[in-house]
Amino acid sequence: MDLYFDIKIFLQSISVFLSLIMIVFFVLKGKKTPLLYIYIFCQVIIFIWSTGHILVLFSTSVSFKFLAVCYEYIAISLVALAWLLFCLTYTFNSFLRKRKLIYLLFLPPLLVYLILITNNYHNMFYTQFDMESIVYGPLFWIHFIISYIYLISGTLLLIKHSISNIGYARKRTFFLILAVTIPIIANIVFIINTIFDIEYLPNDFDFTPVSLAFSLLLFSIAVFRYRFLNIVPIAFRKIVHNLNESIVVVDSLNRIDSFNQSFLNTFCGTDEIKIYDNINKFVKNLKSNVMLTPEAEKLIYAIKHEQSISESGEINIISPEKRSFRVNIQPLFGKKQEFLGRIILFNDITEYKKLLEELNEKNTELTAMNEQLSEYASTVEELSIIKERNRFARDVHDTLGHSMTLLISLLEVSSITCKKDVNETEKKLSEALNVAREGLKELRRSIKGLAPENLKNSDIISSIKKLVDDFKPSGVNIDFSYNVEKVNITSDVCSVIFRVCQEALTNSLRHGKAKNVNIILRYISDTIELFIFDDGIGCTDLKKGFGLSSMSQRVQDIGGNIVFGSDGESGFNIRMNLPLIDRYDSEIL
Repeated sequence: MDLYFDIKIFLQSISVFLSLIMIVFFVLKGKKTPLLYIYIFCQVIIFIWSTGHILVLFSTSVSFKFLAVCYEYIAISLVALAWLLFCLTYTFNSFLRKRKLIYLLFLPPLLVYLILITNNYHNMFYTQFDMESIVYGPLFWIHFIISYIYLISGTLLLIKHSISNIGYARKRTFFLILAVTIPIIANIVFIINTIFDIEYLPNDFDFTPVSLAFSLLLFSIAVFRYRFLNIVPIAFRKIVHNLNESIVVVDSLNRIDSFNQSFLNTFCGTDEIKIYDNINKFVKNLKSNVMLTPEAEKLIYAIKHEQSISESGEINIISPEKRSFRVNIQPLFGKKQEFLGRIILFNDITEYKKLLEELNEKNTELTAMNEQLSEYASTVEELSIIKERNRFARDVHDTLGHSMTLLISLLEVSSITCKKDVNETEKKLSEALNVAREGLKELRRSIKGLAPENLKNSDIISSIKKLVDDFKPSGVNIDFSYNVEKVNITSDVCSVIFRVCQEALTNSLRHGKAKNVNIILRYISDTIELFIFDDGIGCTDLKKGFGLSSMSQRVQDIGGNIVFGSDGESGFNIRMNLPLIDRYDSEIL
């Protein structure tokens, strides 16, 4: 082997070695991102191209050489497309979202490769192919033009991206452009040499694969020195671009350096604003759509003029619809505290303001309702006091009336018997004393709102019998009949029956001067009926006093009915009907 051959093998071997190292390193260590995948794809293509060219150099027959060329052209047909896809991914071009068009980009390389492997049938790709020379056909030149369209398009994207960035982003983009420029120049030289047979250049030497070794070196510098595959800043740009908040960055020369999609969508007329436009263009548009207040004017001034302090506040946009924004203006400084520009953030707080207004309205309504409730509470309190006062009055009337009537009767009997029968007098006085004590006890229970003692631990039958026994010393003959032993009577119904009987007996003794009283308590068809008859003096004109009115009110409170009657000369009668169904249940039904 001569020196020229050895140099070609050496350079291609370096290219293969570097590509393999890059592929293994990024597969094992790299973060799995679309940019990483397309970069590895480019490295695989370079690896195939370099190994394929080594196989071509070592070929000993035309058939082996053609197979080696077919293997090499897997990379050659795809390299321009891979570069274009890499540039689209690196610059986050919106073209990547058009999947059908991306698939169409693969069509020319595939057709080229099919034409190449079938060249023996049409000789349109190579018109001549042997060990000494290769003559390219018309389809090769079509492939050449398409490939360079892909290469130049991708490179122009990088150049545009480099112009719009500063610092590391611009430097690493420069290295990427330089890395692809070297193989392009080498390939153009090879093609020109093939056509014009330039002196001092061997016509079988393709500089393109050799130049890839230098491209790989530049790629390595871009990777390790300027971290062009560092996903953090790239991901950061993508995140900022997709944020709901509107963001615009202004440099130290008052030019718009960048903005996100939300900024374009939020503010009317911003579709006419471009990168490197003066911020005054946006300020002019903003002032025409904002509700001018002292706070808004202060913020607009801070947006327009360079400041070394941060500002924040609220502005309200009038058109195309009313919206509210929280604006934050933050200055940016370099390592040496030199002013680089400012970042302006517009945070939409329209929904928050609406919720705040609704909350204030609800608070106003609640305040009014609280005032009404306070009035209602005062009214309810007054009604409760009146209701309790009436209850207490009824209970005291019934208790004291009953006790005092019995006491008077017993004392009258005692005054008569004291001269004739001392023992009988002592007995009556003892009974009077018991009545007074029981009356005092019942009065205290009424004050506490408790049921009568007679109803506490016994049923209504036992309570009425006890009441009858209490009246016997007064000389009144009381007959009590009933048929309600097996009927379940509620406590409130029992209380009303007892109080009616108590008041009726008291009235018969006090007002009617009755000697005989009949009490009938019976159950008929879910109704309790009570009849009370006496043989007292009666009345011709019935006027309800406090006792009879209290009796009626008690009965009405539990949904019953009571009737009073008298023939005018002798006797007084009471008829009462009480339903056994609970009044609350009946209201629901």
